[in-house]
Parts: sequence; structure tokens; C-alpha cells
Amino acid sequence: MPDPDAEAARAQLEAERARVSERLAALVQNVEDLFAAAELEPPDDEHDPDGTTAYERAQFISMADAARARLAEIDAALDALDRGAYGTCAVCGGPIGAERLDALPGTTRCVRCA
Repeated sequence: MPDPDAEAARAQLEAERARVSERLAALVQNVEDLFAAAELEPPDDEHDPDGTTAYERAQFISMADAARARLAEIDAALDALDRGAYGTCAVCGGPIGAERLDALPGTTRCVRCA
């Protein structure tokens, strides 16, 4: 019989993975749109629009990197769930509290080791 806690954790992780994946796709599209728009604009040294555009690109790229890192955390948690190790601290081997897992379902560390 499947573990209802494990099934609930999997559902929560998969829902979060879908949200983060959607967010990542939007961020990547924003970066691509900024690059495409920059190619269409004539150079304007007086107003330096490239400074603003470069800043926006850097912001979107940074957010996309954070989303990719979050996806890696979620995938690691799903892998731990498959191996039966979900809820076990990767540092000390102790249990990760249910409240912490509810708040941060992709976490791999207990409160003490975080």
C-alpha cells in the first residue's frame, strides 16, 4: 500500500516543479525578447539604452538561474522520495521535521544543519 505522506509530498513537489518550470520558461522568453528587441534598436550613445537593457537582461538571467537551481533541488527531493530517503537530512542523517518539509518540500537539510 502506498504511503499517503509520500504521495502527498510527491504531489506537492510535482506541483511546485510545474510552477517553477512555467516561471523559468517565462523568464527565458523575456531574455530572448530583450535580445531580439535590442537588435532592432539603432545605437543611441546619447541616452545609453543598452545600459538599461543590459541591466534587465542580467536581472532576468539571474532569476532564471535561481529557478534552475530550484528545479535541481526539487528533482533531488523527488529522487530522494523514489529512494525512500525523503525527509532524511543529507548532512546529519537525522529526520527533517514534517513542518519544515511542509514549508520547504525540496529541502534536504534539517533545521539544525540548514
